[in-house]
Amino acid sequence: MTSHGRGWLGAALVFLVGIASGTASAEEPVRRALVVAFNGSEHPRRPPLHYADDDGLLWAEALERLGFDTTLLTLPDTETARRRPPMLERARPPTSAALRSAVERISRANREDRDAGRASEVLVVYVGHGDIGDDGRAFLTLVDRELDQAALYSEVIDALDADFIHLLVDACHASGVVGSRGEADAKALRRLQGLLEKKELQRRPHVGVAFAESDTGQTHEWSRWRAGVFSHLARSALLGGADINGDERVEYSELQSFVAAAMAGLEDAPSRLRLHTLPPAQDPRRPLRARPPSGPVLVLPPGPLALRLSIEDAAGTRLVDVHRAGGERLRLALPSRERYRVRTPDGQAVLSRDMLARGLPTLEALQQGDRGPLDEGGYQGLFLVPFGRAFYEGFSTLPGIVPVDLPEEPRPDSPLATSEPRDDASAARWEVGVTVSRPPLGAEGTAVGLVGAWRARRFPWRPGIQAAYSVAPRVWLNGGTLHRLSLLGTLGVETTGPVSATAEVGAGWALIGVTAPWGSQADLGVLTSRIAGGLRFDVRGVTWRVQAHVVMERARRDQGHHWDLAPGGTVALAWGR
Repeated sequence: MTSHGRGWLGAALVFLVGIASGTASAEEPVRRALVVAFNGSEHPRRPPLHYADDDGLLWAEALERLGFDTTLLTLPDTETARRRPPMLERARPPTSAALRSAVERISRANREDRDAGRASEVLVVYVGHGDIGDDGRAFLTLVDRELDQAALYSEVIDALDADFIHLLVDACHASGVVGSRGEADAKALRRLQGLLEKKELQRRPHVGVAFAESDTGQTHEWSRWRAGVFSHLARSALLGGADINGDERVEYSELQSFVAAAMAGLEDAPSRLRLHTLPPAQDPRRPLRARPPSGPVLVLPPGPLALRLSIEDAAGTRLVDVHRAGGERLRLALPSRERYRVRTPDGQAVLSRDMLARGLPTLEALQQGDRGPLDEGGYQGLFLVPFGRAFYEGFSTLPGIVPVDLPEEPRPDSPLATSEPRDDASAARWEVGVTVSRPPLGAEGTAVGLVGAWRARRFPWRPGIQAAYSVAPRVWLNGGTLHRLSLLGTLGVETTGPVSATAEVGAGWALIGVTAPWGSQADLGVLTSRIAGGLRFDVRGVTWRVQAHVVMERARRDQGHHWDLAPGGTVALAWGR
């Protein structure tokens, strides 16, 4: 490559990296998550939990899908280890040393982000035993330690050194199918809540918390879900079930109202859960999650009737439960699976990951013996009440609730009231990047330049338009420079997931010109075609496309027209969907 070519390429790469850095820092903070989940207990009166380890794995997977760089501390029981979930390979036991190491690593990354001008945000999730010691001290349980209030704040919350911190605690679980643990008297309950009391948060206005309690001081885990009830409800909310205004953010008030609606129909459960949220005083509207990166998404347009929906994977693991009210749109970001089983009270369907963008297909009727999502045993009544705008508006009038901005409701005769929303099946993406290739006309050397593209999505296709300009300086001994300008129509396909394979073909028109000391000339009618393949992936919320391509052109050379092949590559920054 000539020095001119290297200069062009270097400048273009610096330009792209600058755009990417600006996009990441200006729009969203860098998000990290720390998940601590532990079944065990050293006290005979607190039998080990069954599903805290499963909850930890599901939390880690859900938060990674939502764009968090996630650290998982858990110790699987025999049954969970036998299933060998992928996240388990990265997990470490929830010991004091592992917790300290995880906090130090996250803190170091947060400081590096701050030095680089980027904001940082950390979501901390604890699932396990929370109890009161003989000395009246409230604590959360680790493998080798009881983490009391002072240690929780000094060694974890403060040590993380993040701009904002969100703490979710699911610290009272059950034994058996639906059981209970922890002391039921009000005094013990108040002591346990002391871990999260407001006076600690008043000294930390950048910290928000969410935790569940019940009228008896007991909360539950459930074998049907292989999860804690609160953890499953909270995950369903953050994966999109609670997004009432469609901005792809979930704020504290949305989480709290979603859980309240899900629990509103319960009558026969041993105790009634209530979720308490204390958003960061510095920014009460601070979302627990923002727009997630690319990945599996189920989008359902507004329908006239309420829809009760459960989604499981092929192994029967419950991923999401929702009950959407009539007239409400639903957009669920799902952990990556090859197949999903979607259930309603009346039917079911198995969807591949690529089928999600089409919405719900015609459901098969449930056969006798099939378990529908409303067959909930001891929790008959969960998700009985639909969650929608009417419920949220009523809930948000409660004291202490900071409501989200709701869009103005369209009139019944407005086209907006009946038209389907824009979603991943009909979205568009813009891209700008740099390209490196062999020059046209069979010349030696390297051509470098800029490329811009617009790609729509009509599942499973990506039709679009691409424009590119490249220059190849001093490709001949006499100093001639080649210029190329092209405009192509394109048609591509791409898989779903955080890392997606892409393939594309294109055809169109190009202009090739030569500037040299003896004069200039150009061919204005070059027929060009392009075939390309590569990967699309997200890095800290920024989407990149890397492709290898071959361009075939029919251009005039030496008093005749000739076909030339020019291999090359493209690196592009993308935004949109």
